[in-house]
This record gives sequence, structure tokens and C-alpha cells, in this order.
Amino acid sequence: MKKVFLALILAAVVGGVYYASSSSSTGEKMATKAPVENALSTVTVVAPWEMTSLNPNQTGVIFQRMNIAETLVEANLQGELVPNLATSWESNAEGSIWRFTLQSGVIFHNHQPLTAAAVANSLNIALAKPGILQKAFIKQIRAINDSQVEIELTKPFIPFPSFLTHYTTLILAPEAYNQQGEVTSLIGTGRFKATKIEAPQKLETVRFEDYWGTKPQLMHANYLSSGRSESRMLMAQSDPTALVFNLDPASIERVKTDPNLTLTSGAIARTIQLKMDVAKPFFKDLAIRKALSQAINRRAIAESVLKIDSGIADQILPKAFAEWRIDALEQMNDIAKIKADLTASGYQYNAEGHLVDQQGNPFSFTLRTYSDRPELPIIATILQAQWKQIGIDVNVSIGNFSEIPAGHQDGSLEMALYAYNYGKTLDPFGVIVQDYAKNGSDWGVMNWQNSILDNALVQLETEQDAQKVKQLKQTVSRIIYDELPIIPVVYYQQNVVSHKHIKNVTLDPFERRFFLEKLTQ
Repeated sequence: MKKVFLALILAAVVGGVYYASSSSSTGEKMATKAPVENALSTVTVVAPWEMTSLNPNQTGVIFQRMNIAETLVEANLQGELVPNLATSWESNAEGSIWRFTLQSGVIFHNHQPLTAAAVANSLNIALAKPGILQKAFIKQIRAINDSQVEIELTKPFIPFPSFLTHYTTLILAPEAYNQQGEVTSLIGTGRFKATKIEAPQKLETVRFEDYWGTKPQLMHANYLSSGRSESRMLMAQSDPTALVFNLDPASIERVKTDPNLTLTSGAIARTIQLKMDVAKPFFKDLAIRKALSQAINRRAIAESVLKIDSGIADQILPKAFAEWRIDALEQMNDIAKIKADLTASGYQYNAEGHLVDQQGNPFSFTLRTYSDRPELPIIATILQAQWKQIGIDVNVSIGNFSEIPAGHQDGSLEMALYAYNYGKTLDPFGVIVQDYAKNGSDWGVMNWQNSILDNALVQLETEQDAQKVKQLKQTVSRIIYDELPIIPVVYYQQNVVSHKHIKNVTLDPFERRFFLEKLTQ
């Protein structure tokens, strides 16, 4: 079945529970015993992502989405910063000292109060580990009283509050850590309390009755990591509690014909893209990078693989980030013109039709990807066929997603195809700084740097004039668009499958939450 589907793609492109009432701002703890008609007992989130550690810098994205632990600052569906564990924040005129005032009446899952000292402790531990806070110019984090945390920076930094939405900044209780700062017990403040963790696959939670805000109707929220799309599809069909993410395109088509299932889809702030080692032969030539990009039939991939009409990635950042986007035309993959441009740039074609340099060396490389997102191997195979049309041989290697950052670190990576979330800090500034400035990071550019881009990002740290901020953002986007250190392919659309009785399934465009608190039946 999978082979037939892949061939077609290639041809196309070349029970009752008790409800606890509460106040959203004061954290009332009075529980009622009246059964709620639309309440759900259990939901099991089924997704391909494993829990590799209890530490937020490694697995925090799952703990955040399951609403076990929370950040000081949150985002609404429009991508605007809103209060969470912090009710408000302010800075000095320069933006170098930030003060956060905490919600009152918040307790951790071990029933200890949320204090400024606990928040400072958690953030200082996060700062000591690899993560977004190491890019935030933090000099000191301290509690100035029981309800206020002050963070002093080494320089003015206007975007700083958005960094505190990142999953690596989840606030855990002091008792969650050992003396080395490693998490030994997952103790957060969220709507759900972890009751069993069987890494790397299983997580079980129960509704936290003393939650400070609006409580969910859902009593139990479980998480199950399942790497095979086929297995997730079987669970979608057989388990009425399942909320299933990341099915392959063939399974999505089957869902649409199953009267017992509901498919919920939505655009998210994620781009499927290609990174390459710009220091390696061929890739260091912009003419080659342009040819690779122009040869991609993005429309066919979006419509045939992702089954969406607006998935063409004409630039790195999706449409959710309007201030960063530039005017860009859809590329026309004119194979004859691409080959002529390569010949004009000094390349040749040998008797077998392979692209070679002036010394006769053929251009071939290995493209790494992974099956956690089941559409990636299909897209990689399509790219292999499309690039073959311009004389480039590609070996597709399907492994574990961890092989991409590992290959970046040891220098073995040639090219990788992956889906990347640019909404980790809402405004993608934090991600851009981490992945594109000063030689990038494990998931960012590889052996590429642009001083104008670096300078624009530095100016964005302190610029407060809205028009100048927009101009600087577009300068950054234009450089990435023109130089192609990373090549965008298509924008991602998230799909989640559930049984008909599960209502109010909500997709987060920034992939921060599963919105389990909204679910009813």
C-alpha cells in the first residue's frame, strides 16, 4: 500500500467525572461534586516524539504541551504575549532590567507555593544548560521579594519577554531538582499532574484539583510516543480516547472516509526546509544553492503530499510572521533554464548527464531525514527525483532526527530535510538569532555567516521604533532569501485525528499547547 501511494506521489510531481470550578485569576480551590454532562474522563495524546529526559531543555516541549508545567509568559492564538505565571512585567527605559510580578495563590503539584525564589531557582538552572536563555544576555536572575523576580541583562534587550515563553524556561518546584540541577521529579504548576512517567514512551497525568486558573473538564490526560505512522493510525481507529498527531498522507486520506473519526487541520508556524554544509564543495557556490531551490516543484509537493493549497514556501518564515516577510515570487522550476544557468556558471554535464565541476568531479551527496514526521521521507524521495533532472545524484538516508544535530557537530552532515518550528518564542527573533547569526546552531545554518544580518539582529535588540524594527526584520529575511544558507520547501500543516465524541479539538499555530483544557464530549 505504501509503495503504491509513493509511486502515485512521484508520478504526480515528476463517561461522567467530577468538575472542579475555579476563578481564572484568583485560583479558587472550591470543588463541586456535580457531574458535568460534557466532561471527558480520559484522552491519550499519541505522537511520534519521545521523552528523552525529565529536563525541560530536552523534553520540555512535551511537558509544556501537556500543560504539566508553565512559563512566566504565554501566547494567545494570535501570537501576542499574555500573562501566565506572571501577571505583568516591566523594564527600565533601556530594557536592560526586567521585573516580573507573579500570580497570587499558585501552588506546585507538591502543594508548595509558587514564590519568586522558586522561579529564580528554576530559571537559573535553565540558564546553566544549553537553551534559549543563553542567547538572552542574562547577567543575574534574583527574587526581590516573595512575588517579584528581577532579571538583569548585560545589555538592553527589548525582545526579552518573548524568550520566557520557550519550553526550556518552564518553572518547576525547587524539590524537582537534585543538587546538580538535574530534574528528578516532574513538579510543575499546570492543569495536569504527572502520576507515571515511563520514558521514552509513556506519560500519565491526572487533573490538578488545586490549579490556580480555569480547570479542564478532562480528568486524565495521557501521552504515548509511537514512532510508526501505521501504529498511530491503528490507535486512531481503535482507541476512542486517542488524539493522534502526525499521520502519513495515505492515513489522512483513510481518515476522511471513516465516519467514526474527525480530522482537524490547521496551518502552523513550521517550515519544512533543507540545511546544508556551505563549506563543502558545490554547496559553497550560491549558483548551486539557487539551482537546487529552483528545481523544487513546491506546488506539487504541497498539493500532492501535504494536501494543502497554500503550502508553497516562498521564503523561510510562514505567513504568521507578517513583519518578517518580504515580497517574493513563486519560483518556476524551468529545468532547461536551470541547466543553462549552471553551465554559464562554469559547470558541465558529462556523457551520463551528471553535473560535474571544471575538474570533472560529479555532484552527489547524502540527504538525511527522519520518519517521525512521516511526510519527510516522501518529500526527500521527491526531491531526489527532481534534482536528478538537473544532473545531481542524491542518496536519501532515513534515520533518527538526532542524527541531524549530531552530523552538524561532527561535520559529517551534507544536507538535511526537517520540519522546523519558528514560533518557539512567538516572534521568531530568538530562533533566528540562535540559528542564523554567527555560524548558527545544530538546527541552523552550517558554516555560513553574514555580517549585515548579524548587525541587523544586534540592532533589533535595542530598537524601539516600530517602523525601523520592521525594516531590520525584512533586511534579515532578504539576506536569507538571497543567499539561501537554508532552503525552504513547503509550510507545514498540522493534522490531528480523534473520535467523533471528542469535541473542541484546537490546534495551536505555535505548537505550544494541545489545549487539553478545551476538550469536551
